[in-house]
Amino acid sequence: MIRTRTRTAGTRALLVGLVMAAIASGTAAAAMQTLGFRVHARLAPTAGTTAVGRFNGTITKSTGGGAAVPRAPIHWQLTWLLRLPALHGSEAAALRIAAGHGAPAVVRRLCKSCGTTAGGTMTLTSSQVFRIAQSNGTVVVRTASATLRGAVKVVADITVLPPT
Repeated sequence: MIRTRTRTAGTRALLVGLVMAAIASGTAAAAMQTLGFRVHARLAPTAGTTAVGRFNGTITKSTGGGAAVPRAPIHWQLTWLLRLPALHGSEAAALRIAAGHGAPAVVRRLCKSCGTTAGGTMTLTSSQVFRIAQSNGTVVVRTASATLRGAVKVVADITVLPPT
């Protein structure tokens, strides 16, 4: 079964609640194998340019194994795509996740010497995913001549896929 929801205040509360439940339970319910949501950021110039960029990503959670495994490991993965304007100098991009609830602030490198289009994947902890879901993430792109920055927002598309 696939459910898609549009972002509203109620949907955001639902998303944060689902993420919290998934983190707290340690395993997904028998019918829920994958939980995912999309994130995006509009990268606005803070210095040196008027051009903008775009960050898009999908965060997914899955358990490794089925009901036969009592405590299957949980994996959170961010798959991302970065689109940048042509800027002078080598671009380096990072995902900054603010500190919260006893967890330290985190800076994760997206790419070094990025081109105008870059993509990749990274593993995230449950705490990092929760803070991103609360809009406590920022993408920063720096070059010798310009800086772009954008807050990571959740697009509340929640996908529940039953095991096959």
